Amino acid sequence: MGFDNVPRCQHVKVNGTQCGSPALRWRRLCFFHNNVRGEHKKNKADETAKRLFELPLLEDANSVQTALMKVIQMLGSGSLDHKTAGLMLYALQTASSNLRHVNFEADDVTNVVIDRDDVHRTCIDGQQWFEEDFEQEEEEEAEDGVEEVEDESGDEENDEEDDDEAVAAAPAQPAAVKQAAAPAKKVPVPAKHITTEEARMQVRGVVRNWLLETMAEKGEAKPPS
Repeated sequence: MGFDNVPRCQHVKVNGTQCGSPALRWRRLCFFHNNVRGEHKKNKADETAKRLFELPLLEDANSVQTALMKVIQMLGSGSLDHKTAGLMLYALQTASSNLRHVNFEADDVTNVVIDRDDVHRTCIDGQQWFEEDFEQEEEEEAEDGVEEVEDESGDEENDEEDDDEAVAAAPAQPAAVKQAAAPAKKVPVPAKHITTEEARMQVRGVVRNWLLETMAEKGEAKPPS
């Protein structure tokens, strides 16, 4: 089982390698480097202290060598007095001799504290955390993703069913609209057949009505029936 799911401390050492300890919960750094970073910010915010330059964190032989080169450079440029330089060189010599006895990264990463609130649950010789804790979180996220995919697939199936129903009903719809929009056909009125006498009487009535209207306008008497 690997530690691919365990968050790693994002501190980068002097030689360019990354810290191998697990990061604190909800933090970017491990327990050690988080405390060192806090002290560094606290010292930097102190305006009463006089600082000529910043030394790297003395956590391995590379960082001690880099600090030694920095002191030599400052001493050669005249930016550092001999007394201060002598004290710093003695401190670096002490740090170099102590490197064989110190190790800022635990042999077993599960022994590094990543959550202060859980230390009361640790038994004697017990681990601080387990790989299964992170794998379980990943499995839960994966299950949530599967459920979402299933829900989406179910929705897609319902949408497809609705589309099929709409397609099935689509051919009948234009026909219905066409029928409703079609104008009603006019039925021709059958011609009424009349006799010659009836036609003569209709003509006579038209002529009589015209004579009555003309005589009424001239004030003449009505013609005999």
